[in-house]
Amino acid sequence: MLYPIVSASGGADSGWRQGLPVLDGRITTVREVRPSDAPSLFELFTDPEVNRYLSSPPPSIDAFAGFVAWAQQQRERGAMVCFGIVPAGLRDAVGLIQIRALDPSFALAEWGFVLGSAFWSSGVFEDAASSVLEFAFNVLHVHRLEARAVSKNARANGALQKLGAITEAVLAHGVDREGHVHEQLLWAMLADDWRARDAALRGRFDQTLAKARVREAITRIRPQIGEAFTPAAEARPYPFYLTSGAE
Repeated sequence: MLYPIVSASGGADSGWRQGLPVLDGRITTVREVRPSDAPSLFELFTDPEVNRYLSSPPPSIDAFAGFVAWAQQQRERGAMVCFGIVPAGLRDAVGLIQIRALDPSFALAEWGFVLGSAFWSSGVFEDAASSVLEFAFNVLHVHRLEARAVSKNARANGALQKLGAITEAVLAHGVDREGHVHEQLLWAMLADDWRARDAALRGRFDQTLAKARVREAITRIRPQIGEAFTPAAEARPYPFYLTSGAE
């Protein structure tokens, strides 16, 4: 599943700036977020269970199309990558994983993630995260990957811990959400530590059970899936960072 290495002379390989690869996992496909994802992403972020600890999302389907345009601009600049999570059996993204550079070489980076609640505890996030982390450490050549999550967000913190991240600090007054100040945890993951952890997780992954859970989730959300979406006009870029995860 490794994306072809363009250059190993240090820093991130530049081929991904022209377009992100499609990463096929065991029960997911992870690929660059697309304008056609806008309706499913809007539906995702209107769920209070999902957006409780996240930054204010784009307020409309057209604004989400603008977010996609902005994410592609950031990728072209070499500043950020944004992958859509597509479970087997669907065409549109039901989650996102962002990785943004914290230094010009991408050696230090931060990631954020979100997944529709129908797919929580299904194995979808674990599978998608494994694909994206492999890309981060082997293609972007990230050495240290950080994440921040509200301390009350047990699901996101549990997901980070399962993937092998280590809590390094408690950030008092870390984030303000609609007038409510929340404490955050700062997590960090190093390339070598993740590789060891990923091998263990792959060995324990129950693909048969995960596929069954994905089928059940798709059955539940099928009535919400609309027709293919095409933006009415060229989308105006809409910045949006995932600063803490909801898995």
